[in-house]
Amino acid sequence: MALRDVRYAFRLLGRRPGFTAAAVLTLALGIGANTAIFSVINAVLLRPLPYAEPERLAMLWTDDPRHGLHEEGTSYPNFEDWKSQSRAFDGMAACADYTVSLTGAGEPERIEAVAATADLFTLLGRHPALGRDFSQEDIERRERVVVLSHGLWQRRFGASPDAVGKTVEIDGKPSRIVGVMPRDFFFPTKDVQLWEPVTSFSRWDRVRANRFNDWWLVVGRLNAGASFEQAQAEMNAVGRRLGQAYTVAADSDFAGFGVNVVPLERQLLSSGLRRTLWSLLGAVVFVLLIACANLANLMLARGAGRGREFAIRAALGASRRRLVLQLLTENMVLATAAGLVGLALAAFGIRALVALAPRDVPRLEDVGIDFRVLSFTFGLSVLASLLFGLLPAWKVARTDPNAALKAGGRVSADRAGSRTRSLLVAAEVAMAAVLLSGAGLLLRSFARVQAVDPGFDAAHVLTLKVNPPAGVPEARALQFYGRVFERVAALPGVEAAGAARQVFLEKHPDVPVYVEGRGPAAPGEGQEELTSDEVSAGYFSAMKIPLVKGRFFTDADGRDSARVAVVNETFARRLFPGEDPLGKRFKYGGMNSGAPFMTVVGVVGDVRLRGLDRQPLAQYFVPVAQEPPPDMTLVVRTSADPLSLAAAVRREVHAVEPDAAVSAISTAERRLEEMNSQRSFQTWLLGLFSAVALALAAVGVYGVISYAVTQRTHEIGVRLALGAQRRDILRLVLGQGMAFVLAGLAAGALLALWLTPVLSGLLYGVGVGDPVTFGGVALLLTCAALLACYLPARRATKVDPLIALRYE
Repeated sequence: MALRDVRYAFRLLGRRPGFTAAAVLTLALGIGANTAIFSVINAVLLRPLPYAEPERLAMLWTDDPRHGLHEEGTSYPNFEDWKSQSRAFDGMAACADYTVSLTGAGEPERIEAVAATADLFTLLGRHPALGRDFSQEDIERRERVVVLSHGLWQRRFGASPDAVGKTVEIDGKPSRIVGVMPRDFFFPTKDVQLWEPVTSFSRWDRVRANRFNDWWLVVGRLNAGASFEQAQAEMNAVGRRLGQAYTVAADSDFAGFGVNVVPLERQLLSSGLRRTLWSLLGAVVFVLLIACANLANLMLARGAGRGREFAIRAALGASRRRLVLQLLTENMVLATAAGLVGLALAAFGIRALVALAPRDVPRLEDVGIDFRVLSFTFGLSVLASLLFGLLPAWKVARTDPNAALKAGGRVSADRAGSRTRSLLVAAEVAMAAVLLSGAGLLLRSFARVQAVDPGFDAAHVLTLKVNPPAGVPEARALQFYGRVFERVAALPGVEAAGAARQVFLEKHPDVPVYVEGRGPAAPGEGQEELTSDEVSAGYFSAMKIPLVKGRFFTDADGRDSARVAVVNETFARRLFPGEDPLGKRFKYGGMNSGAPFMTVVGVVGDVRLRGLDRQPLAQYFVPVAQEPPPDMTLVVRTSADPLSLAAAVRREVHAVEPDAAVSAISTAERRLEEMNSQRSFQTWLLGLFSAVALALAAVGVYGVISYAVTQRTHEIGVRLALGAQRRDILRLVLGQGMAFVLAGLAAGALLALWLTPVLSGLLYGVGVGDPVTFGGVALLLTCAALLACYLPARRATKVDPLIALRYE
């Protein structure tokens, strides 16, 4: 019986290829969009993290409530105390991420690395796919060994098994490769490409003894019976004990510190990323519902045309249950075909999503169609067949066979059916209004962000990280940077060149400072972070950062000259309110720190180095000659395309030092785009889905009005014969069509006001009830609906009364 119903459904759908193609494509758009977004959620959020029992893993942070900082690193002595005093954790491991220069296997390269305790991989439950990880013996003997990421092994060593046992130079020191991690492993971020023992630090003894060196990350594994709440309570007590035992000067960041326990899953997958992905899934669910409503309308219209067929089958003995099952079988065949087409569309959409998604989304390379995604698509197809098929089937079950047979072949006006179709279209308009409102809010926010002045001119600026060979003396490193600046500035097409330790602040640790002659509370409790940077004399000119007062650095601000600083406007307002900052002195650390005082010689404009949607930090700059950093980012202002000079700049760097590492070649404009990539990603995707929803809603309006005009052809002919003007017919059709559209708009506005607060954390400079956005959405939908109503209404005005009066 079921097989016969399926064959009949195929024959029936094959007789009307136009209807079948339209129905399959409409539903496939909804299913494909849902499948594509779900595949990303599946890979990023639903799959367990690539560690053993990841639900028991946690990150432990220093909690500094005095400065409002709750996820700060800690020191190695603190880590050892946490580990020894905790009972809720089965084990803890510590690591520190930094950059190193890799040489000895091709061109020098700067990569992200991690120094870790020997039990890191064991605690995470993952071990190398090739070779071994480093051991406690390696640490005790201070062996220089490294474990490579799968990506670095493939890129640098051609995925050769012989790489294990080879020697490479890490920061100029020979290190033996002992293992290669699996492809899916990452920790603590996906950018880390190399792990080595903690004893690889050249100043390991000093690092291990410094209780206030807060750049270690700590990961712990809960005991089988412990909860995160119990662990947090225990670590609160541990933090209080350590705070009492190691009380230092009141201006120290570590006075009264605590411990914050954060589940690793929540740490690696930020709430912003979760909110973005679930919001996008909600949007495509709306698209699918609109597609189902459209298809339900098509099926209702088609069912009305098949009334005589169903009546004859009922007269021949078919039960209503049998007729409903036949209709549901047809719907399932249709939905299955749409699911297959949707999978093909999803495969294309997944590639586009991966290409457009922000680079820092974890496990993005694992996005694809697996068994879970296939199951989701199949379940979605079944659900869709019920959503668009139950209402038409219910209408068939209520059809009176006698009335249908008496109607003969005439298509009669079905007022109840017309109301149902109108309600479906009103629902489509309401859902489209919600999507368009969300997209409009994000688009307005994106425009506001793009209009923000970053504080510098990003056009025609090349950026690249430059590292002198590891282990060179400080004086030689300064000489290296000076020669690089000179040679790069002399290149044709280069207008200015300079450098900074970090042009865009990916990490901005709180920097306490003390202003000469004042109390020890800078920055004060609850204030935003204060940060610093080392820059060259030409940096401000190369970035076109405006000078507000005073002067920039010059070559005279050398190692042996008086210590000087340039501050930004936020720094000047916060630390010298109502005063002229020029000539004022401050120093790093608290009142009793041994750091030298710096004299403010200039004030520059604020620069948004954390992203255009983030407020500027209070920041001060020091000359690179007075505080040389281990690496710098070179900024080169050019008169042409910056990337066209990248090869020439690289040559000049290697002409000065052949073993210098050059990495992260980009442009200032591209870096700004990357910092805003998540906002851009969610805005354009939601905009695309909203455009699809708008098109589907417009098609739905057109279909209902067109069908209504067809049903009422006889009535329209009578009206014209009795003297009605064609403009009256136009007004009649438009009025009836726009009535349910406006009702849908009203319902959509209320629903949008209820749902858009979900997006509040994603907005910038725009409120969730922004009247401009809601007004624009209402206008757009009204215009689209008017056009959709006008086309069949215009056709109605051209009805010939003589032909219409003979219409059956």
